[in-house]
Amino acid sequence: MLKQLIVILLFGSITMFSNVFQLSTIVDEQQLIPVIKVNGHIVIKVKDVGTKQVFSSSFERSEKIYQSLRQIGTQKSNLNRIRIRRNKADYVAYVDNIEVYRVTPSDVIGSELTVYQMASLWRQNIVDALKKKNITPSDSDINGSDPLSDASLPLISFLSIFSNNSIFIMMIQFLGFVLIQVIAIGLTFQYLNHRYKQSNDALHKRLKTFQNNQVRNKNLLSSLEQRINDLTDALHEKNNNISNING
Repeated sequence: MLKQLIVILLFGSITMFSNVFQLSTIVDEQQLIPVIKVNGHIVIKVKDVGTKQVFSSSFERSEKIYQSLRQIGTQKSNLNRIRIRRNKADYVAYVDNIEVYRVTPSDVIGSELTVYQMASLWRQNIVDALKKKNITPSDSDINGSDPLSDASLPLISFLSIFSNNSIFIMMIQFLGFVLIQVIAIGLTFQYLNHRYKQSNDALHKRLKTFQNNQVRNKNLLSSLEQRINDLTDALHEKNNNISNING
């Protein structure tokens, strides 16, 4: 009972202090576009394909940004270290030289922002969302969102914490792996022990049957030997009687 309580508290603390990353969609100006959420809040709207030589669609691009955010981890200190650098006409967001996202001039078409301002806005959205743990449906979700997003599937949101590169999560994964190996070894040992016990019982049963057969055969031989002796004595007595009559 105590072990079960510890496990429940452990997983509960992981869920409580872990950020939730989601990849969803919304309808904007009668167009379905992918969005990335952190703790239920939209931080990035991917309206354009960006670098066409790299991505074939805005959905592929959003998937790449989403995976980059998750790979960095759920720790606030990691995502708070996002730095923006200029790369030709683009502005790239980095965390420890790992590219998180790239904003191109095509991303600011139709807006009054510069490319740098858009990159800074995305970074600020991420930082603000990290401070908010309450995941509530936003207006964009009501207008139109993917019904199979992580927000509508709590189990997926819960399992997503195991894909982050946090040292604590890695330790939990390692302990889980060790626990599985111990259980597997225990079950294997129990199975082999059961098979050995069955084989041993079968061998003892055969030995007991063999011993019983030996005793029975020994008694049978003794009975036959006694019968032969009786017949031999009777034959000698008969021969003696015949000899006395002839004499």
